[in-house]
Amino acid sequence: MERGPTTRTRDLSVAGRLTEFHAPVEMTQSRQLGGTSAIWGGRCVPYDPIDFQERAQLVGSRWPIGLSDVEPFIQRACDWARIGRGAFSVHELPHLSPELVPGLKDGGGVLVSTLERWSLPTNFGTEYRAEMESNPHVSVVTGATALRVRLADRTSRVGSVECAAIDGPKFSVEGDNGCSRAMASRRHACCARPGRMGAAWATIRSSGPLVPGPPGRGHRRRRVHDPSRVDDLRLRAVTDGVFVRRRFTFTDEFLQEHNLPNVAGWLTNPELADARHGDGILSFVYLSLISPLGPRFAPDAQRLSLTGTKVPGSPYGVTERSPIRAHLRNLLRDPIRLLRFLFGFGLKRVFAKGRKPRGFFVERSTNRYPFQYHGEHLPSADSVVRLSDVTDALGMLRLDIDLRFSDADVDGGLRVHEHWDHYLRDLGVGRLVYRDGDRAALVRERLGGGFHQVGTTRMSKHADDGAVDANLRVHSVDTVRRQQLGLRHVRSGELHVPHDLPGRSSGRSPFPER
Repeated sequence: MERGPTTRTRDLSVAGRLTEFHAPVEMTQSRQLGGTSAIWGGRCVPYDPIDFQERAQLVGSRWPIGLSDVEPFIQRACDWARIGRGAFSVHELPHLSPELVPGLKDGGGVLVSTLERWSLPTNFGTEYRAEMESNPHVSVVTGATALRVRLADRTSRVGSVECAAIDGPKFSVEGDNGCSRAMASRRHACCARPGRMGAAWATIRSSGPLVPGPPGRGHRRRRVHDPSRVDDLRLRAVTDGVFVRRRFTFTDEFLQEHNLPNVAGWLTNPELADARHGDGILSFVYLSLISPLGPRFAPDAQRLSLTGTKVPGSPYGVTERSPIRAHLRNLLRDPIRLLRFLFGFGLKRVFAKGRKPRGFFVERSTNRYPFQYHGEHLPSADSVVRLSDVTDALGMLRLDIDLRFSDADVDGGLRVHEHWDHYLRDLGVGRLVYRDGDRAALVRERLGGGFHQVGTTRMSKHADDGAVDANLRVHSVDTVRRQQLGLRHVRSGELHVPHDLPGRSSGRSPFPER
């Protein structure tokens, strides 16, 4: 693997072609020991039972395994990611109230009890480096890139793995037990010997919903009737010291009954770049991120999108970017409150050792909060990943990523919010206030795949239906297993919908988001 995120190694990740819905790959990957765990935000959520069920809008996209096959490993995955107990519901943490705010609790198919847990975040390369160095069965070669897997003549076993260094010669690692678990990325598989592995992988189509990722920005606001429990909407530390955040979701039965995509949402802060929010804390964070020190506070993809740059795949960067003087005026509105923030969250985030606070939530005097959500990308034969005719510096073919969304994706995003709105109004605890304009058009304005798509290496029972089997063995190749944390059967990105939500204020993977 490469030594680290240099300009030349980042260039190896550049796609041949991208649609406007997908972020630049070199901005969202880190080619080094530990991979993109070096720059991930830290949010972790588990698979839901609905992810393993057959659904009307996901015909033919069922896993060859069930939830019962995954559950025994969730706690182990939590341990790896350093997120404490595998408890992802307030019902498993009795010290947390079942009500998100007074009067708002689970009911009518709507859940407000589900949790996301946040890692340190854990850099796997740093955290587990010593363990790998001391393991006699593991050899880590840095400064080199695996180019392709070559099969032995007239067999389905690996003959060798071809490698190269940017500034050095090509070399091969011969196939033996050391190659039996060769890591085969989508590019490696596509670049395998033509007519063998490569034939099955020449074009990888979207086989199911996209993985939830960075939150989508919406076209609704939630009005909060009673701000007395705004603290429950923040990232909170629980008994094991891990930060958690509550989310709006639905029961599996409700999703099936109403034919809805699997979606999660939460209240958040207004967009930083637009100084019309009138908040000194938000303006301070914005000015910090655009300063020369900004890269120290957040990876490029998040930092640029949060500060008003339109990064493809991100729901941010659509709002107006106010002049600096407007943000400076906000700093003077409430200097005492700003100082409390700096000596509280600010110092802990920058200087604390170990587990740091993962985010902040600013209480709004208007009791109106933006509502963010992420949702599934439904299967589409038009949404594909294929080899490009463009090569990188090592002569490896780049990827063409043709990520597309359909009217069904937009419709599903709109319908889930209708159900949330009805539930809030029925309880008398809040409502959704939509921005002016055509709602479907507002959705499409911010559609994007997020920053950590997975799932293009489809898991299936039969070779004709996917790339790997239930044990991650590449179909028809006995000694290659896909060993990336992000491998899934049906999830590979996310759907962003622009909205904000008004009411009472307040994985989906077990592995790190990438």
